[in-house]
Amino acid sequence: MRWIIILLSSFIAFAATGKHFNGNGPFRKPHRIDDHPEDACRHPPHVSSSISETVATLNVSTTIYSTNEQITITWTSVSTVCHDDFIAIYFAEIPLTAACDYYDYEVVNKTQGSMSWQMINLRRPLEFRYYSRDHTCLGNYTFLAKSPVIQPRNYNEPTHIHLAYSDRIDQMFVSYLTNSSQYIPQCQYGLNPSSLNFRQNGTTTTYTASDMCEGKANTWGSRAFIDPGYMHTILLENLHPSTTYYYRVGTDEHGWSPINSFTNRPADKNEAVYMIAYGDMSLAPLAPGSQSTTDRVIARVQSTNVTCVLHLGDLSYAMGIAVQWDGFMNQIQPIAAHVPYMAAIGNHEYDHVLGGEKDPSGASGPGGFRPAWGDYLYDSRGECAIPMVHRFHSPSNGNSLFWYSFDVGPIHIIHFSTEHDFRRSSIQYAWLEQDLRSVNRSRTPWLIVGSHRPMYASIRDDSKDFDFIALMLQFHLEPLFYRYHVDVNLFAHRHSYDRTCPMYQRKCVSDGVTHVLIGMAGQDIDTGEYTGAEWSMYHDEVYGYCQLWANQTYLHFTYRHNIDDNIADQFVLQK
Repeated sequence: MRWIIILLSSFIAFAATGKHFNGNGPFRKPHRIDDHPEDACRHPPHVSSSISETVATLNVSTTIYSTNEQITITWTSVSTVCHDDFIAIYFAEIPLTAACDYYDYEVVNKTQGSMSWQMINLRRPLEFRYYSRDHTCLGNYTFLAKSPVIQPRNYNEPTHIHLAYSDRIDQMFVSYLTNSSQYIPQCQYGLNPSSLNFRQNGTTTTYTASDMCEGKANTWGSRAFIDPGYMHTILLENLHPSTTYYYRVGTDEHGWSPINSFTNRPADKNEAVYMIAYGDMSLAPLAPGSQSTTDRVIARVQSTNVTCVLHLGDLSYAMGIAVQWDGFMNQIQPIAAHVPYMAAIGNHEYDHVLGGEKDPSGASGPGGFRPAWGDYLYDSRGECAIPMVHRFHSPSNGNSLFWYSFDVGPIHIIHFSTEHDFRRSSIQYAWLEQDLRSVNRSRTPWLIVGSHRPMYASIRDDSKDFDFIALMLQFHLEPLFYRYHVDVNLFAHRHSYDRTCPMYQRKCVSDGVTHVLIGMAGQDIDTGEYTGAEWSMYHDEVYGYCQLWANQTYLHFTYRHNIDDNIADQFVLQK
């Protein structure tokens, strides 16, 4: 146990910077709207130089940690505790006057003398600090104590490990992150965990604040941009189908990850596949349902031969707060290090107003696709998908992560972007039609499309009279999907579940498309009235995830509630 006693002959009291309260917490600290330091943080800073007595004793269980390791903090209780006194974690170089420049915090209760933190590797020296309001509990914060400097055991620990499909069935992207680009990233792999006989080199990339389009994303700060580290990607090739490989990533110089495993997708059209799908997960515990979804999916990945995961947009909800990407990537690693994590673009990754010349999708105009009839806003806070395209990968047959397609056993899957022009005159529409036309239905009899915003949803949106984007999707893309006999159309954006009958133009028909809204993976669940539409077969507003099992002739789709993992809805399609 390491102890530090802070004897203060003077204190710094202040109202912290006027930055907006950050409810997000990458260190898994739950925050309630009534227990945060927002009131002080919204005012301009004021510094006092008056004298104070000795006020606190603080200690930490360790000063060296690895990712997901717990650190326990204990302290001697102070005589007066206000409802929004807090202990928070900071980069060590942040001035003591900057109380609101934390990366996460926990409010201190009156009788509390300890708390635990689950660590993530931010690749920098950190410290914990204790701040308390003055004796009226209405004024400035006073710095009371801090811990010794906390450091990662390995600044170049391989983190954020995840997989993705590439162009061919015998290929797999393996990606991870460290603090350095000094050495060539490597993946050692093989058919036995004790014999990683193959080795493949990779490439490295990163990005900085000025690479993004505008706003908060361009600004350095604890609740804006921080150095994201270096993203490394290795393309494994000549993999056998339906074969389990063991692998680790890293370098001899900086160290290696633990050994993980994955099973490559099948090449035989007669083999069944099993996928998990959801949208709008976000970061736990910011998003109330995120941790329960993550836990359920981890359990499925560990117990079942899951082929891949489809995440249909709105991944981390970072929105310009870069540390949220660290938290999210750490959260999904137990899933994504074992099965390919195939991501689609959502409004919270992409939507921006200015900076179009930096837009990695190549969309024209300062803010990309922003028709007057669409509610395309500022939902990425200027990120414009830069963090996502540097972290995630996809086949190269479309436009990066914005639209692409791939085969998984008897299923052809298309991810497209509702954040980009999808009208009949657009580049994306032409690509969609070409891809749909080229599908070999004898090789992949099932055809699934996925995107972010819903084409159909029976829940009312009280914020607007009409969902014009949904109407435009119905006008431009529904005829295309019907013509090419799409089986299932998956989407998210609305934080609930809703399944239609096989339908076309708002009518149930035997050869129609089944539309499924699956945006219930974590972010605040929707509440609202339903229209009673005849085409809605089942809907609810409960956190959960979806499973899809298919062979050549049979597709079984299930929706499970997180609370009990029981099936809430299911349907079967047959060829």
